[in-house]
Amino acid sequence: MKSKHHTPNFSRRIVTLVLILLAGAFYVFASKHNEDPKENPFAAYHEKIKATYDLKFGDNPFLPSNASTTTGSFIPGEYFIASSRCAKCHAGTHAQWLESAHRNAFREPFYQKNVKDLTTQRGIEYTRHCESCHNPAALFTGALTKDSKVKRPFDDDGVSCIGCHSIEKVNRQGIGGYTMGVPALLVKEDGTRLHKASDQEIMDDVPSHRRAMMRPLLKQQEFCAACHKSQVPRELNDYKFIRAFAVGDEFQMSSFSKESPHPFYVRDQESCNSCHMKKEPVAKYDIAAKDGKLALHRWAAANTAIPTFYKLPNQLEAAKKFLENDALGIDIFALRKRAARNGDGNTETIKDIIAPLNQSTFTINAGDALTADVVITNKNIGHSFPPELRDFYEAWVEFTVTDDKGKLIFNSGFLKPNGYLDDNAHNYKTYLVKEDGSYNDIHHIWKTKIVAQNNAIQSGRSDVARYQFTVPKDASGALKLKARVQYRRFTRVFQDYALGKSVDYPIVTMATTEYTMRVGENVPVEVKGTLPTWRRWNNYGIALFDNRQFALATEVFARVAELDETYRPMAKVNRALALIELDRYDEAGKWLDEVVTANPNNMRAVFQQARVLIKFGKLPEAEANLRRVLTAYPRDRMSWQQLGELCKIKRDYASAQRCYEQVLGIDPEDAGAHYNLMLIFRKLGRHEDAAREAKLFADLKDDPAAFPIANEFLRLHPEMSNESVPFHVHSADKTER
Repeated sequence: MKSKHHTPNFSRRIVTLVLILLAGAFYVFASKHNEDPKENPFAAYHEKIKATYDLKFGDNPFLPSNASTTTGSFIPGEYFIASSRCAKCHAGTHAQWLESAHRNAFREPFYQKNVKDLTTQRGIEYTRHCESCHNPAALFTGALTKDSKVKRPFDDDGVSCIGCHSIEKVNRQGIGGYTMGVPALLVKEDGTRLHKASDQEIMDDVPSHRRAMMRPLLKQQEFCAACHKSQVPRELNDYKFIRAFAVGDEFQMSSFSKESPHPFYVRDQESCNSCHMKKEPVAKYDIAAKDGKLALHRWAAANTAIPTFYKLPNQLEAAKKFLENDALGIDIFALRKRAARNGDGNTETIKDIIAPLNQSTFTINAGDALTADVVITNKNIGHSFPPELRDFYEAWVEFTVTDDKGKLIFNSGFLKPNGYLDDNAHNYKTYLVKEDGSYNDIHHIWKTKIVAQNNAIQSGRSDVARYQFTVPKDASGALKLKARVQYRRFTRVFQDYALGKSVDYPIVTMATTEYTMRVGENVPVEVKGTLPTWRRWNNYGIALFDNRQFALATEVFARVAELDETYRPMAKVNRALALIELDRYDEAGKWLDEVVTANPNNMRAVFQQARVLIKFGKLPEAEANLRRVLTAYPRDRMSWQQLGELCKIKRDYASAQRCYEQVLGIDPEDAGAHYNLMLIFRKLGRHEDAAREAKLFADLKDDPAAFPIANEFLRLHPEMSNESVPFHVHSADKTER
């Protein structure tokens, strides 16, 4: 006799319930791991790779890069379609890409030397940090683990066509700060993705091919910044976050982006694409060409080393042309018959300076000690110069003085016989220092403890190099002053290290100028190619401002306001900026009031006026100003930061929180925003949130314990020490502050 508790219906109900529970558990598991078979076609491959994969940095298999995939899992190698497949219809684009730095990003010898050093010293798993941008397929296939069995036919492609064109999202963090979609040649209207398709199938459904390959993101600055923004994370150096470069953020704050009112000049809007992918006639057949033109896929910029190594004359010529195309300006602007009386330059006045040199009447005598001020301007670059990894690029100023017989009187920025740069050259470099205080000059970034110097010229700004020389006592006739900005892709020390031999690689002259003066009386002369006088003064003023010579800058900007009516409002704001730095808020306020009264929509002046209003406690007026600026420039991080500070003063912590979150929406690694959110959450009693922000801030901020290492390094290297301070003079036998 069967128990009533074991009837067939009851048993079926038990089985059904168990199945439901199992299905629910599987759903929770699959959702948690983003491995629902209906959504993730790579679940089986992922589990296979994961079984022997070194998850050294946690559950995220792609750390220490910031890259990920839409499925959260590895992608089989066959999905990374060889770029040669694209050449069938896009021969013109493919031919350009073949010579580009993107195609050669993984295989070229300079990168290979560095990444092999990292593999040898730390392990292949650490290279995930690099490969997210140099070889994405290696990262996403799971090849970057010890004893990997993943086949790597994609290595030769580096940053391939399918690699770039499959990216679907970015997170603004750099180091592969993007999400890779499932690579496909066709994406149907219903979202179905087809990895395999014949040429005819693509031609029959071009809209689906376009959906697979193109999306608005590809034309946005954030897309390029996903890799053209870099840092060393704590996972790589077992220490803390160290910023390497942030080209994307620099562009966002430049005049070219139209997202900030603060630059010193107003420029036409540009983008990464409009600068680096200009449309030009294409030599080979390409179905995407319009009127015979294509967006260049050479991305010719500053890399002259790759085309030199691979003997690619067209790519090398394109890179040189790009570098020489009026990107920088150089101007032998001023002359002084003595050096500044102190290091900050604040005892000098315009009356002490002969400027502009070629427009002045003055007398030079034999035996005079002279100081020439050479102004270098980042004219037409939408980010810093040099960009990116300044520790192993080399840009410098060469300055010479010769007599009328060609005899060299003064020389700075020369090359030594072994090809190494003059130790005392005025340069734009980053000096990385190891924990033991030694110079990290071969780009072992995982060993960097602190950055001792990081010189660059931001977009639209200027620098001044000062050269002190003595007119020979027996001199007569003419003295020729010549200045050039020189650039080469790698420092000679790194180049020789990477190649294992000493070879002369290209040096490009990016800007040059000269001026001839006479021992005796000099009168105004025309110098070809010089900018308008007001702009030369303004560049000089910007250089003085960035060299922290604020008092002299105020005088120079006042001169600019006199010289050009159109630029006058900007010049007045420039002067106010320098006055604020001198804590002369009353004077700054008067200049700003003039500008805002004449044009209430001058948002650059409105912002600076808000700073003055806050100083004098006029918070409602200041807030109104800042909100007006943000209406016109909703992605201006400086205005959001300033408004956040104002809200903190008012104890409106909820509004302050929103302000700093806006900043993080532009740059997730803004240390100041994380610091302020930490304070705000403490005020709001949100202790877990405050602890999270405190941890982020501690990682992002500079480590004060490392400063003594940098100071000792600079003490032992006076040539580097002097380059690390804003105001210094290069003399015949040494460099002086």
